[in-house]
Parts: sequence; structure tokens; C-alpha cells
Amino acid sequence: GTVAAGETPYPYAQNEADRAGAELVNPLEATPAVLAHGKFVYDNVCIACHGEKGAGDGKVTALFPKPPSLMTQKVRDWPDGQLFHRPMRGQNSMPSHARQVDARDAWSVILYIREMQKTEPVSAPPPTATGSGGATTGQSPAEAPVVPKSPTGTKAGGK
Repeated sequence: GTVAAGETPYPYAQNEADRAGAELVNPLEATPAVLAHGKFVYDNVCIACHGEKGAGDGKVTALFPKPPSLMTQKVRDWPDGQLFHRPMRGQNSMPSHARQVDARDAWSVILYIREMQKTEPVSAPPPTATGSGGATTGQSPAEAPVVPKSPTGTKAGGK
């Protein structure tokens, strides 16, 4: 339960992406050195799942669920703080990367992703899930509701 000297715990809960997006601002500028660092981190941490151009087509997607493209209009419209929140807390099948990627690394990657978004075409949104009877739910996996936990720490429904 201790915190290392000079380290500040990330204050946002997993379900607070909108709040993080509204409150966090990228402290870095897109200098050549910062973009090179962002590319280095992306190539060593993110590329395996998100792919070379952020399309969600990395090599591990043959074994794991395909992540959403970072090139959709939805992701392009996210403020930097909301994009920063995803690797800090994780989302869907992506675990938190906060232990592997420090804040400077994550902010650098965001600037690198923003540079990619300037040159890559906008990707189509993911297909919507279908419910019973073939009706569309209208929710992408990123918008799926979170199953609340009971006071005992287990998910509602005993699972």
C-alpha cells in the first residue's frame, strides 16, 4: 500500500474515462524527440495488439480478441486524457499497462497516435453486437455496461 517517492497514483477509476478526458491534458509537445520516443514505446508495447498503423490488426489478434482501431472517428474525437486513461486502467480484454508504461511514455504514445491519425484514413466503426432475434443492441464493446460488484466483491449474479 505504499507509494514510491516521486510517484503519484493514478486517481481515476476504470469507469471514469470521460472524467479523465475532461480533466487531463497532455503535458508534452509533439517535438521530434517526443514523437520518436512515442513511436519507440508504441513499437515495443502497443503494436502487438493494435498493429503497425493502429488498425487493431496486430499479430496477437489471431489468439486474442481484436482491439478496436485507433483510427476510428470515435477515438480521433476522444480528448487526449481519455486516450491516456485506457492503458492506465485497461478496457475490455486489454489489461492495465500502468506498470509497464509510465505517464511520460503514455503521453508520448498519444502524440505518436495523433500523428498517425493525420496520415491514416478514418476506419469504419466496429460492427454492433446483435442481441436475440437479430436486433442490434447499438453498443460497441467499448460501450458495454460494466457488471456491478456486490458488497462481497463478486459480480452481481454470483459470477
